[in-house]
Amino acid sequence: MEDNNLRLEGLQFMGENIRKDLKFCGEGVRLYPLCKMIRANRAELDNHCQIMDFVFIDAGAGLKIGKYSTITWNVVIEGGASAIIGDRVFVGPGSKILTSSYKLNGYYAIEHVPEGCHESFYGDIILKDDAYIGAGCTLLPGVTVGEGAVVGANSLVNKDLEPWGIYVGSPCKKVGERERPTPERQEKIKEVDWSNHL
Repeated sequence: MEDNNLRLEGLQFMGENIRKDLKFCGEGVRLYPLCKMIRANRAELDNHCQIMDFVFIDAGAGLKIGKYSTITWNVVIEGGASAIIGDRVFVGPGSKILTSSYKLNGYYAIEHVPEGCHESFYGDIILKDDAYIGAGCTLLPGVTVGEGAVVGANSLVNKDLEPWGIYVGSPCKKVGERERPTPERQEKIKEVDWSNHL
């Protein structure tokens, strides 16, 4: 008798079922059972990154997630352009990484109207190594979050952020500087092979 679970549409895009379709999958990658990804053949996941439950990803034109990065619960990454996430990046619960949006002036903001009635614009999003995105943030198309930058909870990122800056608000503004890891921690982390597979 056929297992009813095998007939549920969408299971092929979830959890461990994604692994076989990835463009690249490094060692120790953790795919929680309820994460979902479409266009996985455009996604590259480097060693020891993890994607937690209730994450939805459209790999769009391309997705790269670096070593030891974490995509937490209820995150959405979508839009049709590329998302490039560096090493040791944290994306907090409920955040949205949007690589496209609708053009609003002179268009309808819905896709399933007749051709020519709607249009989108696209922009790659880059999160450099050691960036930290707090809970509930929204990143708009075309932004780069600099190395080590921190984005506080519920912030809107609509422009590039400087390395090691601390940003909060909607739209976010720089409010401080983040201290880099201590020399001792920088030495300790060198025990990991950080050569890039992507």
